[in-house]
Amino acid sequence: FFVKTQDPFGEWSDPIMLPEVGGIDPSFFFDEDGKAYIVNNDDAPDYKPEYSGHRTIRIQEFDVKSDKTIGPRKILVNKGVHPEEKPIWIEGPHMYKINGKYFLMDAEGGTSTWHSEVIFRSDSPMGTFTPWTKNPILTQRHLSAERPNPITCAGHADLIQTKEGDWWAVFLACRPINNKFENLGRETFLMPVRWSEDGFPYMTQGNETVPLILKRTGVKRDASVTFGNFEEIEDFDNASLGMQWITLRAPATELYSLSDTPGFLTLKCADVSAAEKDTPAFVCRRMQHHKFESTTRMLFNPSNEKAGMLLFKDEKHQYLFAVNRQGENKSVFLKRIGESEQILASDTISGNTKEIYLKVISQGTHYDFYYSLKGEKDWTLLCKDVDASYLSTTTAGGFTGSVIGLYATCK
Repeated sequence: FFVKTQDPFGEWSDPIMLPEVGGIDPSFFFDEDGKAYIVNNDDAPDYKPEYSGHRTIRIQEFDVKSDKTIGPRKILVNKGVHPEEKPIWIEGPHMYKINGKYFLMDAEGGTSTWHSEVIFRSDSPMGTFTPWTKNPILTQRHLSAERPNPITCAGHADLIQTKEGDWWAVFLACRPINNKFENLGRETFLMPVRWSEDGFPYMTQGNETVPLILKRTGVKRDASVTFGNFEEIEDFDNASLGMQWITLRAPATELYSLSDTPGFLTLKCADVSAAEKDTPAFVCRRMQHHKFESTTRMLFNPSNEKAGMLLFKDEKHQYLFAVNRQGENKSVFLKRIGESEQILASDTISGNTKEIYLKVISQGTHYDFYYSLKGEKDWTLLCKDVDASYLSTTTAGGFTGSVIGLYATCK
């Protein structure tokens, strides 16, 4: 479906369904003659793939007056740039008209380390599209795994032209730790686009690497941008959560409050756990670094509930660093949550303890967990060298990164 508006900051339409557009990654293209098209990834011809990952890029005209697709659906790309090599997962298509030519840009190779971006050109949006002889136009898949500060899995790009006329590309890529795994998920990168003598755009060729930092004359970074190393203190003293805070699947506003106790985040101990595909009492933020330190102060007097910090990749890959009651006393514990659940460490503390500080230190490849009953000092080590790869895409699969945040449950 799509939604539309005359004012991006105003009211938007209800979803307008396009059930005939199958597959994934649909993208609009509006031509200069008033016609419009939708390109998308779809199944193999006749829905009979010759091998795993055999996909196609298809196009269909779109009527902007009726908000419906019209005419036949047509295959523009079958398999990929070199069909004889059985390329996998041609996807993420975007179409552009530049200097009178139609360009079709796609991701190819799957979103892991074999990821790449490729480009085709035609005289018509309905094809025939011819691939550039020097594809891919962006990839890091062939570079040495031992290179410093590697950026991997680069692809799924989109082009943009500035008002000054120069071209740039935004795309997805990953930053692994020691080129082994990453917990940050796919991140957005930006690179300048160059043009070949025969008129094709590209970002990398040969052994060129994606840079970690780029500078552009006249551009200033806003002070609010979290870039590089940064420190942030959250006192929860605003009327609403900042945009860096997220919840799972729904706003969860009935499970937390910023007004019940001003200056605190109040969490309800919900009858939902983060191991369920539901919305738990979990307010979190994305991990932006492999190496970081995160600390919180918690006031908690449980009966059967538990609350604390949660490091979350998905329903089956989590570390719960929390407090619960053990008879007359309380326990601060670390639990690995997943198909093989295990209490990794626990300490008994006084049942009269109401204030406890929790701290997670990520070393990149491992986590260390500390607590304190005396404020931000006299830290006690609960558990050291806990495997961080448990929360990685390498272990858990998927595309998104891990998050860390504040959590409460009675499950």
